[in-house]
Amino acid sequence: MTTLFQPTPQNTGNGVVVGTALHCSLRGCTSTSAQLCAYRDRRGRQCHAAFCVAHSVSFAGISYCRRHAGTVQAIGELAKDPNGFPDLNDRAPSLVNWIARDLDQSIRRLLGRTARSGESVIVDESVRLAHDPARKARWERSWRIVEHTGLILKVTVHVSEDNDSLVHVRVGTEMVADGVPPWIARRREGQEVEAAIDVSQRQLFYRFLEENISGAVLRFRARGDRAPWGR
Repeated sequence: MTTLFQPTPQNTGNGVVVGTALHCSLRGCTSTSAQLCAYRDRRGRQCHAAFCVAHSVSFAGISYCRRHAGTVQAIGELAKDPNGFPDLNDRAPSLVNWIARDLDQSIRRLLGRTARSGESVIVDESVRLAHDPARKARWERSWRIVEHTGLILKVTVHVSEDNDSLVHVRVGTEMVADGVPPWIARRREGQEVEAAIDVSQRQLFYRFLEENISGAVLRFRARGDRAPWGR
């Protein structure tokens, strides 16, 4: 997938107030040539953060703060529709995209090994908006084994809009794992740890998800199940 991030050029078309010095929102940065983040959510609310060239990000030529640039990258084609933008404070799409990106290779390998003759693996390249049976909104990315008759099995990572810190993983209809990533849990508690501890905690979290996904996929194959279990 092509990376669309690039350094933000200075301009007057993406939230810059001409003739007004805007201080960069990054703590410690002394720049007074910042640009307002161009992000507006589906309700029309605008992000009021402003960042300088060095600390902002451009997506499709439009300047965003790093947080909302991550959101825009996560939703892919939905970014072309102003009504498709998540709420201003909704971190779910970018979190799903982050987790899915880090799990992607291991899930591709797992499904590739378990796919049978005539089956293929299809992968979502961006996050999409979905709803649970109670019509609660959630953001998700999926990996699927399919054949000519349709879906065989789907692995899904999703985060609900009403709890945008809790990651859920499903294999078919089975919820196989959920948890708050350690870096988010630490942020909630205002904790800081050494880099080595951060790396170790991240590795343990991803190992927990991968082991539960692998176990569920292997159980599915051992039973010889088919859709609708895999839907």
